[in-house]
Amino acid sequence: MRLPLPHPGSIVAFAILALVGGSFIALVTIDGGKPTLLSIGPYLFRVLVFSLTQATLSTLLSIGFGTALALALARRRFPGRDAVLAALGTTMVIPGIVAVLAVISVYGRSGWIASGLSVLGWSSDASIFGYPGILIAHVFLNSPFVARIVLDGLSVVPAEQWRLASSLGFTPGQSFRHLDWPVLRAELPGLASLVFLLCFKSFAIVLALGGGPGRATLEVAIYEALKIDFDFGRAAWLALVQIAVCLSVTLALNRAFTRPPAALTTRLPAARTDRSHRALKRVDVGVLIIASVFIGPLLLSVLSGIAFIGAVLDRDVAVAFATSLAIATAAAAVACLLALALGAAARRARLRSRSPAVAAFYDILPNLLLAVPPFALTAGLFLMMRRFVEPAQAGFLLLPLINGLAALPFAYRSIAPRQFIAEERYGRLSQTLGLSGWSRFSIMDWPMLRRPFAAAFALSMALSFGDFGIVALFGGAELRTLPYLLYERLGAYRLDEASAIGLLILAMAFCLAHLSGRMSHAAD
Repeated sequence: MRLPLPHPGSIVAFAILALVGGSFIALVTIDGGKPTLLSIGPYLFRVLVFSLTQATLSTLLSIGFGTALALALARRRFPGRDAVLAALGTTMVIPGIVAVLAVISVYGRSGWIASGLSVLGWSSDASIFGYPGILIAHVFLNSPFVARIVLDGLSVVPAEQWRLASSLGFTPGQSFRHLDWPVLRAELPGLASLVFLLCFKSFAIVLALGGGPGRATLEVAIYEALKIDFDFGRAAWLALVQIAVCLSVTLALNRAFTRPPAALTTRLPAARTDRSHRALKRVDVGVLIIASVFIGPLLLSVLSGIAFIGAVLDRDVAVAFATSLAIATAAAAVACLLALALGAAARRARLRSRSPAVAAFYDILPNLLLAVPPFALTAGLFLMMRRFVEPAQAGFLLLPLINGLAALPFAYRSIAPRQFIAEERYGRLSQTLGLSGWSRFSIMDWPMLRRPFAAAFALSMALSFGDFGIVALFGGAELRTLPYLLYERLGAYRLDEASAIGLLILAMAFCLAHLSGRMSHAAD
């Protein structure tokens, strides 16, 4: 009697758990389990306090500024509004290392502001390193994301509700309480959890703008333990602490990041009743001016690199671009194939086996990867394979795998719901026709998955192409990506060349993200 083969999704889930567990076992046992948690207590306390403090401040500033900007954009119509929305969309896809370049170019000691003050005969000794630079970069990256999500949420409020509010003579305060606040209450907890998680795990920004060992997040501390001190035991303990914190936030994110259904209107949109309020108009104008002054120069500093594109187009840039593209393609393939397998397993458990708990496990597994420190995972896997490959070769193998696992939560969110819909619509028919295996997938699933799969693939490529994380461990003469090359030019204070390389990264990330967005809308 032949035993049934396990589902591919079950194999993928087991493999992911085995990779994570095996990597941590390798880290803990490499030095006999030393050092202990008590021996690194003071250092851990200092790093943890800084990580929590900067992440909390960054989250509060990003949520507050992004929400104010979303409300201003929802209330106001003005020439150039579409350009503002496009600029916000561009800012959302800027990689962290490019944001570092923008902050240094504008606020650094040789930046635009310092140059403008010197022309006026003024000088400033203020340093951008430490909390100022970290907070500016985090707010620059995250507040546009918050603004777009909140603005999308506000747009789903049915027009009939605004017409009713106008008929009842609602004041701006009443309109906010009864129409805007329900949307904000649904959106902000999940957004705050996600932004906090991104800032807490921040690496490139803190590494470049932290200003020294006293300003290190857990992610940076793990990197320093591995890259500089070769202290694998300390890296393992730091990673376990980060997992505990991130896992708590991830579970909260999984519960909170939902939007209640709202009935869509079939009539023309109605004007908001609070647009004509004079005091509110002055507040909105002030918010839009502050956003322009804050986001505009940082974005333009990256775009200014177009003047130096010709100067950097050499063999090093070409090789780094090809390497980044190859790694991003492989990472996207890993993310999307794993998402397909896990989504199919979750669908089978939910609809066929009637096991909602098992289905929930498959659903939450991709999000749990957000809690795993990529440096610790990479170092553990490298320890397991170092006898067989050189560091540079390990980098070429591990970069696509780790970047693919990092993109898996986003790919799964795009692919899995479509698999569920396909099964609900055509599952019984395919069983009646005797479809199975590849024929079932190609006939029943793929027509509905084609565009979401392409959207997830493009987004995963965008996330991997601009990532400066794992390559920091393995980067060197034999392995260079565009983000690594940008970091080298920044370290050498060759800002003109760095801005040109940053523009190349941004252009590629923007094209991929735009392609992903178009595919997602076409799929809907």
